[in-house]
Amino acid sequence: MAWTGSKEMEDEFLLDAVAQYQCLPVFNYAAKMAAVDASPYRPGQPKYAHTTLFYSRCTDTTAHGGKVFGLNVKNDSPYAYDISQPQGQTLVMSTWNFAEVQAKAGTGNMVRMGDSTFLKITSPADFFVMYKAGQTDYPTDTGWIYARVSPDGKRVLQKGLITNCINCHSQSKVDRMLGAH
Repeated sequence: MAWTGSKEMEDEFLLDAVAQYQCLPVFNYAAKMAAVDASPYRPGQPKYAHTTLFYSRCTDTTAHGGKVFGLNVKNDSPYAYDISQPQGQTLVMSTWNFAEVQAKAGTGNMVRMGDSTFLKITSPADFFVMYKAGQTDYPTDTGWIYARVSPDGKRVLQKGLITNCINCHSQSKVDRMLGAH
């Protein structure tokens, strides 16, 4: 997966990123918190849920707001530590629509929202891609290029400087990183 650096982000690069997203490491919130939390481990008392599904806090429902998502990150170390991201960093967010269900326990395709309230994924929604291009002739948002790809991964629906993406990600404290942080 290598972008040629041309003046326009190639659709093929973005479609390839989505096609290969499952080859990228899955972002795991428990692993992130273990890396930054120095308090002692107490057996039998997990401090953070072992999860790879999240509920998007984005308020823009035309983007990934109101969706359940999974996040695959090319280089998960700098992402986990909330530091500036390296050139070539690629984040692929797969999103799903959901149904709210009441249950005593969840399964692998649910996000816990309360004691007995879960969001169960129902159908695929769009993919969202962030690519850290670094220096380029292509316009970027402080080095980042955004894209939205169809749920089947076959069509780029938007790419480049997407206003909805910039409006939210410009509020981040570190290098446009939001989402599971």
